[in-house]
Amino acid sequence: MTLLCMMFTINDCTVNAMHGQGADERALRAVWDEVPPLRRGPRARFEIVDVAAAAVALADRGGLSAVALAALAHELGLTTTALYRYVDSKETLVQLMVDAAVGPAPRVVADDWRDGVLAWVQGLWGRYRAHPWLATAPVSGMPLYPQRLGWMEVLLRELDRGQVDDPMRVALLLDGLTRSFALLARQDGEGEPPPAWVLEAVTRRYPRLAQEISRDWTDIADELAPAVRTVLAGAV
Repeated sequence: MTLLCMMFTINDCTVNAMHGQGADERALRAVWDEVPPLRRGPRARFEIVDVAAAAVALADRGGLSAVALAALAHELGLTTTALYRYVDSKETLVQLMVDAAVGPAPRVVADDWRDGVLAWVQGLWGRYRAHPWLATAPVSGMPLYPQRLGWMEVLLRELDRGQVDDPMRVALLLDGLTRSFALLARQDGEGEPPPAWVLEAVTRRYPRLAQEISRDWTDIADELAPAVRTVLAGAV
């Protein structure tokens, strides 16, 4: 199966077959500006971007767990039943939220392709920091929505400038690296530090790992750029 086919396949069913002409497919078409002819009946009160923005606002206030269809319907002044006109499932809603929170791909301007890649990573890092729940959103398969794919397009063009041997694999690695660091930063800012006995147990059982975690990881952001450079050094 080609990567293109994988990118547009969900649970072994192609997008063309997904939910027939249900709300989830209409939402996907709407964000791609591929909306089919309108059905007869009253005009919808909201655009799909309004629904996604309201859901993002809920998550920004209370985390991803705060986003339920009933809560979103209340936020929009709709009944839960009326919300199904826009989206059929929580899974699709989360994907819409991710696309909205990530936003348009950055315009990268850099003389050196490595600086361009780093600017891309820092841009994505900024989106994760603006929406801390974003790193916790479930990921399954390649994205179907245009904003995330637009980000990947920009990154691949920068990697092409560096004549990277396998740009798609490197792009996926950088994307996952940024998400992992965002998760570390999120944990760093929440909750209590691990009990002392856990650190002692790690030192006894995993001494090599203990050497690394004993370093000062206070500012995760400062660790991201060196990690990106390490990836790029091995990519060419």
